[in-house]
Amino acid sequence: MSMSIAHMNLEERLQQISLKVIDQVRILYELMKSEDNVTPMQVYSKINGIKNSVETDKFMLGEYIIRVKEGIQDKELYIDILNNLEKISQNLDAASYRLSVLISRGTQIDELMYKLITVIAEKLLASLMHLVESLRLLSVNAQKSVEAARNIIKLEEEVDDLYRSLELKLFEKKYDDLIYVMLMKDVADRLEDSEDMVRDSATSITYIAFGRI
Repeated sequence: MSMSIAHMNLEERLQQISLKVIDQVRILYELMKSEDNVTPMQVYSKINGIKNSVETDKFMLGEYIIRVKEGIQDKELYIDILNNLEKISQNLDAASYRLSVLISRGTQIDELMYKLITVIAEKLLASLMHLVESLRLLSVNAQKSVEAARNIIKLEEEVDDLYRSLELKLFEKKYDDLIYVMLMKDVADRLEDSEDMVRDSATSITYIAFGRI
């Protein structure tokens, strides 16, 4: 399948949206490591602002895809990536809000939960960086784009293992605070769901790349 200017525009704009989502993960990571003098809701408001920006970008890029759809046979794959990025951004917003609520009410996140959530966030960040690279390489070297996408599969498997471990620890340990358990479980659910969507996006990129090899 030949690559058009429309394809290149789409890939560039998807990279830009992905970079915004990466910023959300970085701020979430900062929230986890924040000191006592940081107001959690102020940190969350940055993530929420980026989420609003991603939703606007998604709407505008969706309009663009409709306008140029005749020239893009694989448009559904691009739409899938776009929808996934928006959902990941919304997940990160929701996870950050829940963490902000926990920290604001003076809840101490225990060391094991803290470590597991932090490592999952690190792996999600790495996956998103591979996604940006995979999108960038589509117009440069389709084979290398596939290789970059493959890196995400391994990270997704690692996140699955961490998620199962976190889930087990949450239910094994006798926590007095049920709200803590519910909110931490929801944070983990949303991060794990986001990693799944990065993997799905990597699969879509792989299919696009196969049409160019």
